[in-house]
Amino acid sequence: MNLIKNLLYIGILTITTLLPAQDKNVIAHETKISSIKNALNRAEQLKDSVKMAQEYVHLANYYKNLGLDSEALKNYRVAQGLYIKKDTFYININNDIAAIHHKLKNYNDATLYLNESVNLSENLSYQKGLATASTLLGGVAEKQGNYEDALTYQYTSLEIFQALKDSTGLAITYENIGSIYEDLEQYDKAYGYFKKAYYFESNASSDLKINILNNLGDVNRKRGHIQKSLEYTQQALTLAKSTQNIKQEESGLKDLARAYADMGNFQQAYQYLLKQNVLNDQAFKQRNADLVGAMEVLYHVKEKEAELSLLNKQNQINKTRQIAIIIASCAMFIVFMVWLIYLKKRKRQEQRILKYKQQILQADLDIKIAEEASLKREIESKISALTNYSLNIAHKNKMLSNVSKTLTNLKSRNADFVKSKIESLAKEIDFDLARGNEWNELMGYFGKIHPNFFEKLNSEVNTKLSASELRLCMLLRLNLSSKEIASILHITPESVRIARYRLRKKLPIDAKADLQAYLLNL
Repeated sequence: MNLIKNLLYIGILTITTLLPAQDKNVIAHETKISSIKNALNRAEQLKDSVKMAQEYVHLANYYKNLGLDSEALKNYRVAQGLYIKKDTFYININNDIAAIHHKLKNYNDATLYLNESVNLSENLSYQKGLATASTLLGGVAEKQGNYEDALTYQYTSLEIFQALKDSTGLAITYENIGSIYEDLEQYDKAYGYFKKAYYFESNASSDLKINILNNLGDVNRKRGHIQKSLEYTQQALTLAKSTQNIKQEESGLKDLARAYADMGNFQQAYQYLLKQNVLNDQAFKQRNADLVGAMEVLYHVKEKEAELSLLNKQNQINKTRQIAIIIASCAMFIVFMVWLIYLKKRKRQEQRILKYKQQILQADLDIKIAEEASLKREIESKISALTNYSLNIAHKNKMLSNVSKTLTNLKSRNADFVKSKIESLAKEIDFDLARGNEWNELMGYFGKIHPNFFEKLNSEVNTKLSASELRLCMLLRLNLSSKEIASILHITPESVRIARYRLRKKLPIDAKADLQAYLLNL
């Protein structure tokens, strides 16, 4: 059996030089996983449960780095089942499981594992495990909106990391506390804790350092310190580019766009937003490629395990047949008994093969789920593009309106002929403002993203809606504010309020119901 395994692994290594770069990457992952499983098999032969548990943890960590959280959880649980002793190793596994549940937003499951870690850590005086568990519990409480409990957990973790002089732990905890105060809109406190986090993170180019810089930039923007915000965000953006951290680079571009928008420099804000959208598309494609690659690795590993198991079972069947032939010369009764044993083993083999096939089908299903998630993100990207197009229309309307007013004011300062020409030019610009070509194109974009919106809306109303009311419904569905809608429609915010009131009267909603919420849920 070991000879067959060795031959199979040698064959895998031999063909790697003939494969393209992507396939070589898959083979590299498969080789690493096979190496861990070889160590696991040796531990199983020695019946060393501690070593087996350690190898299952290595395997779980590798799957977690690939983004295969379900496989990581499965292997962590197997490791816990083998490692019965409740010591620091067990606590670390518990915290790893809780971290994955926290990432997957399974907060109840995460809390159960973390509470167990806290109890065990207190009994064993394992301060590092207690601090890690408290940090994660604070994160769970923050996500659930329990900010008071979140701060209590984070301060508990902070005291332990201070005693341990763990700079990385202190940086993470200070950042978590800053994030909580930012959620509570206490931006001065948040800024103070983010500064402490920046001080304690020693790695100048780590993902944590870049994230802290982005947080410092964002919180300064919210405090109204725009120039300081731009300095921090630009620093984060530079580090993100140098380390090829697309996620943090995208976050930095988004924060720069917000900062310039707050300064009133909408053109610069729009440019950064465009760069962020381009980078978002690149990140989206990279995440898809990574996810498909990880699923391909898992598929190939499962497939090879099934093939290897099938080969081993076939070898066992051949041995059974040889024994049956030898025993058949001695007595028919023994042959009959051997035959029954053979049938029983074959049935078990078929059941296992069926199980492996089901696992392969499950892997295919996971890939399709990932593809559906990518389509959803693509739709979200199109919605962002549609909103940007609306803002472009508002910008054009504002520009044309300013030109029209300027030309109208000049008519009293020139001769009659010039006055006549200026009045004619103003009328042409006003006529251009009244044209609806942009609206037709915008309605076309909107119809592609929400194809059944207007049909549902018309079926709900008591009186047929006018073209201007349909436009208002569309802009409200895009979740735009009254100020933004007024700019796009080239009217005053008061006119928008009156139009909303008249629209509400035609819709079957209560007087206290939110009009925009009704349209968003339509």
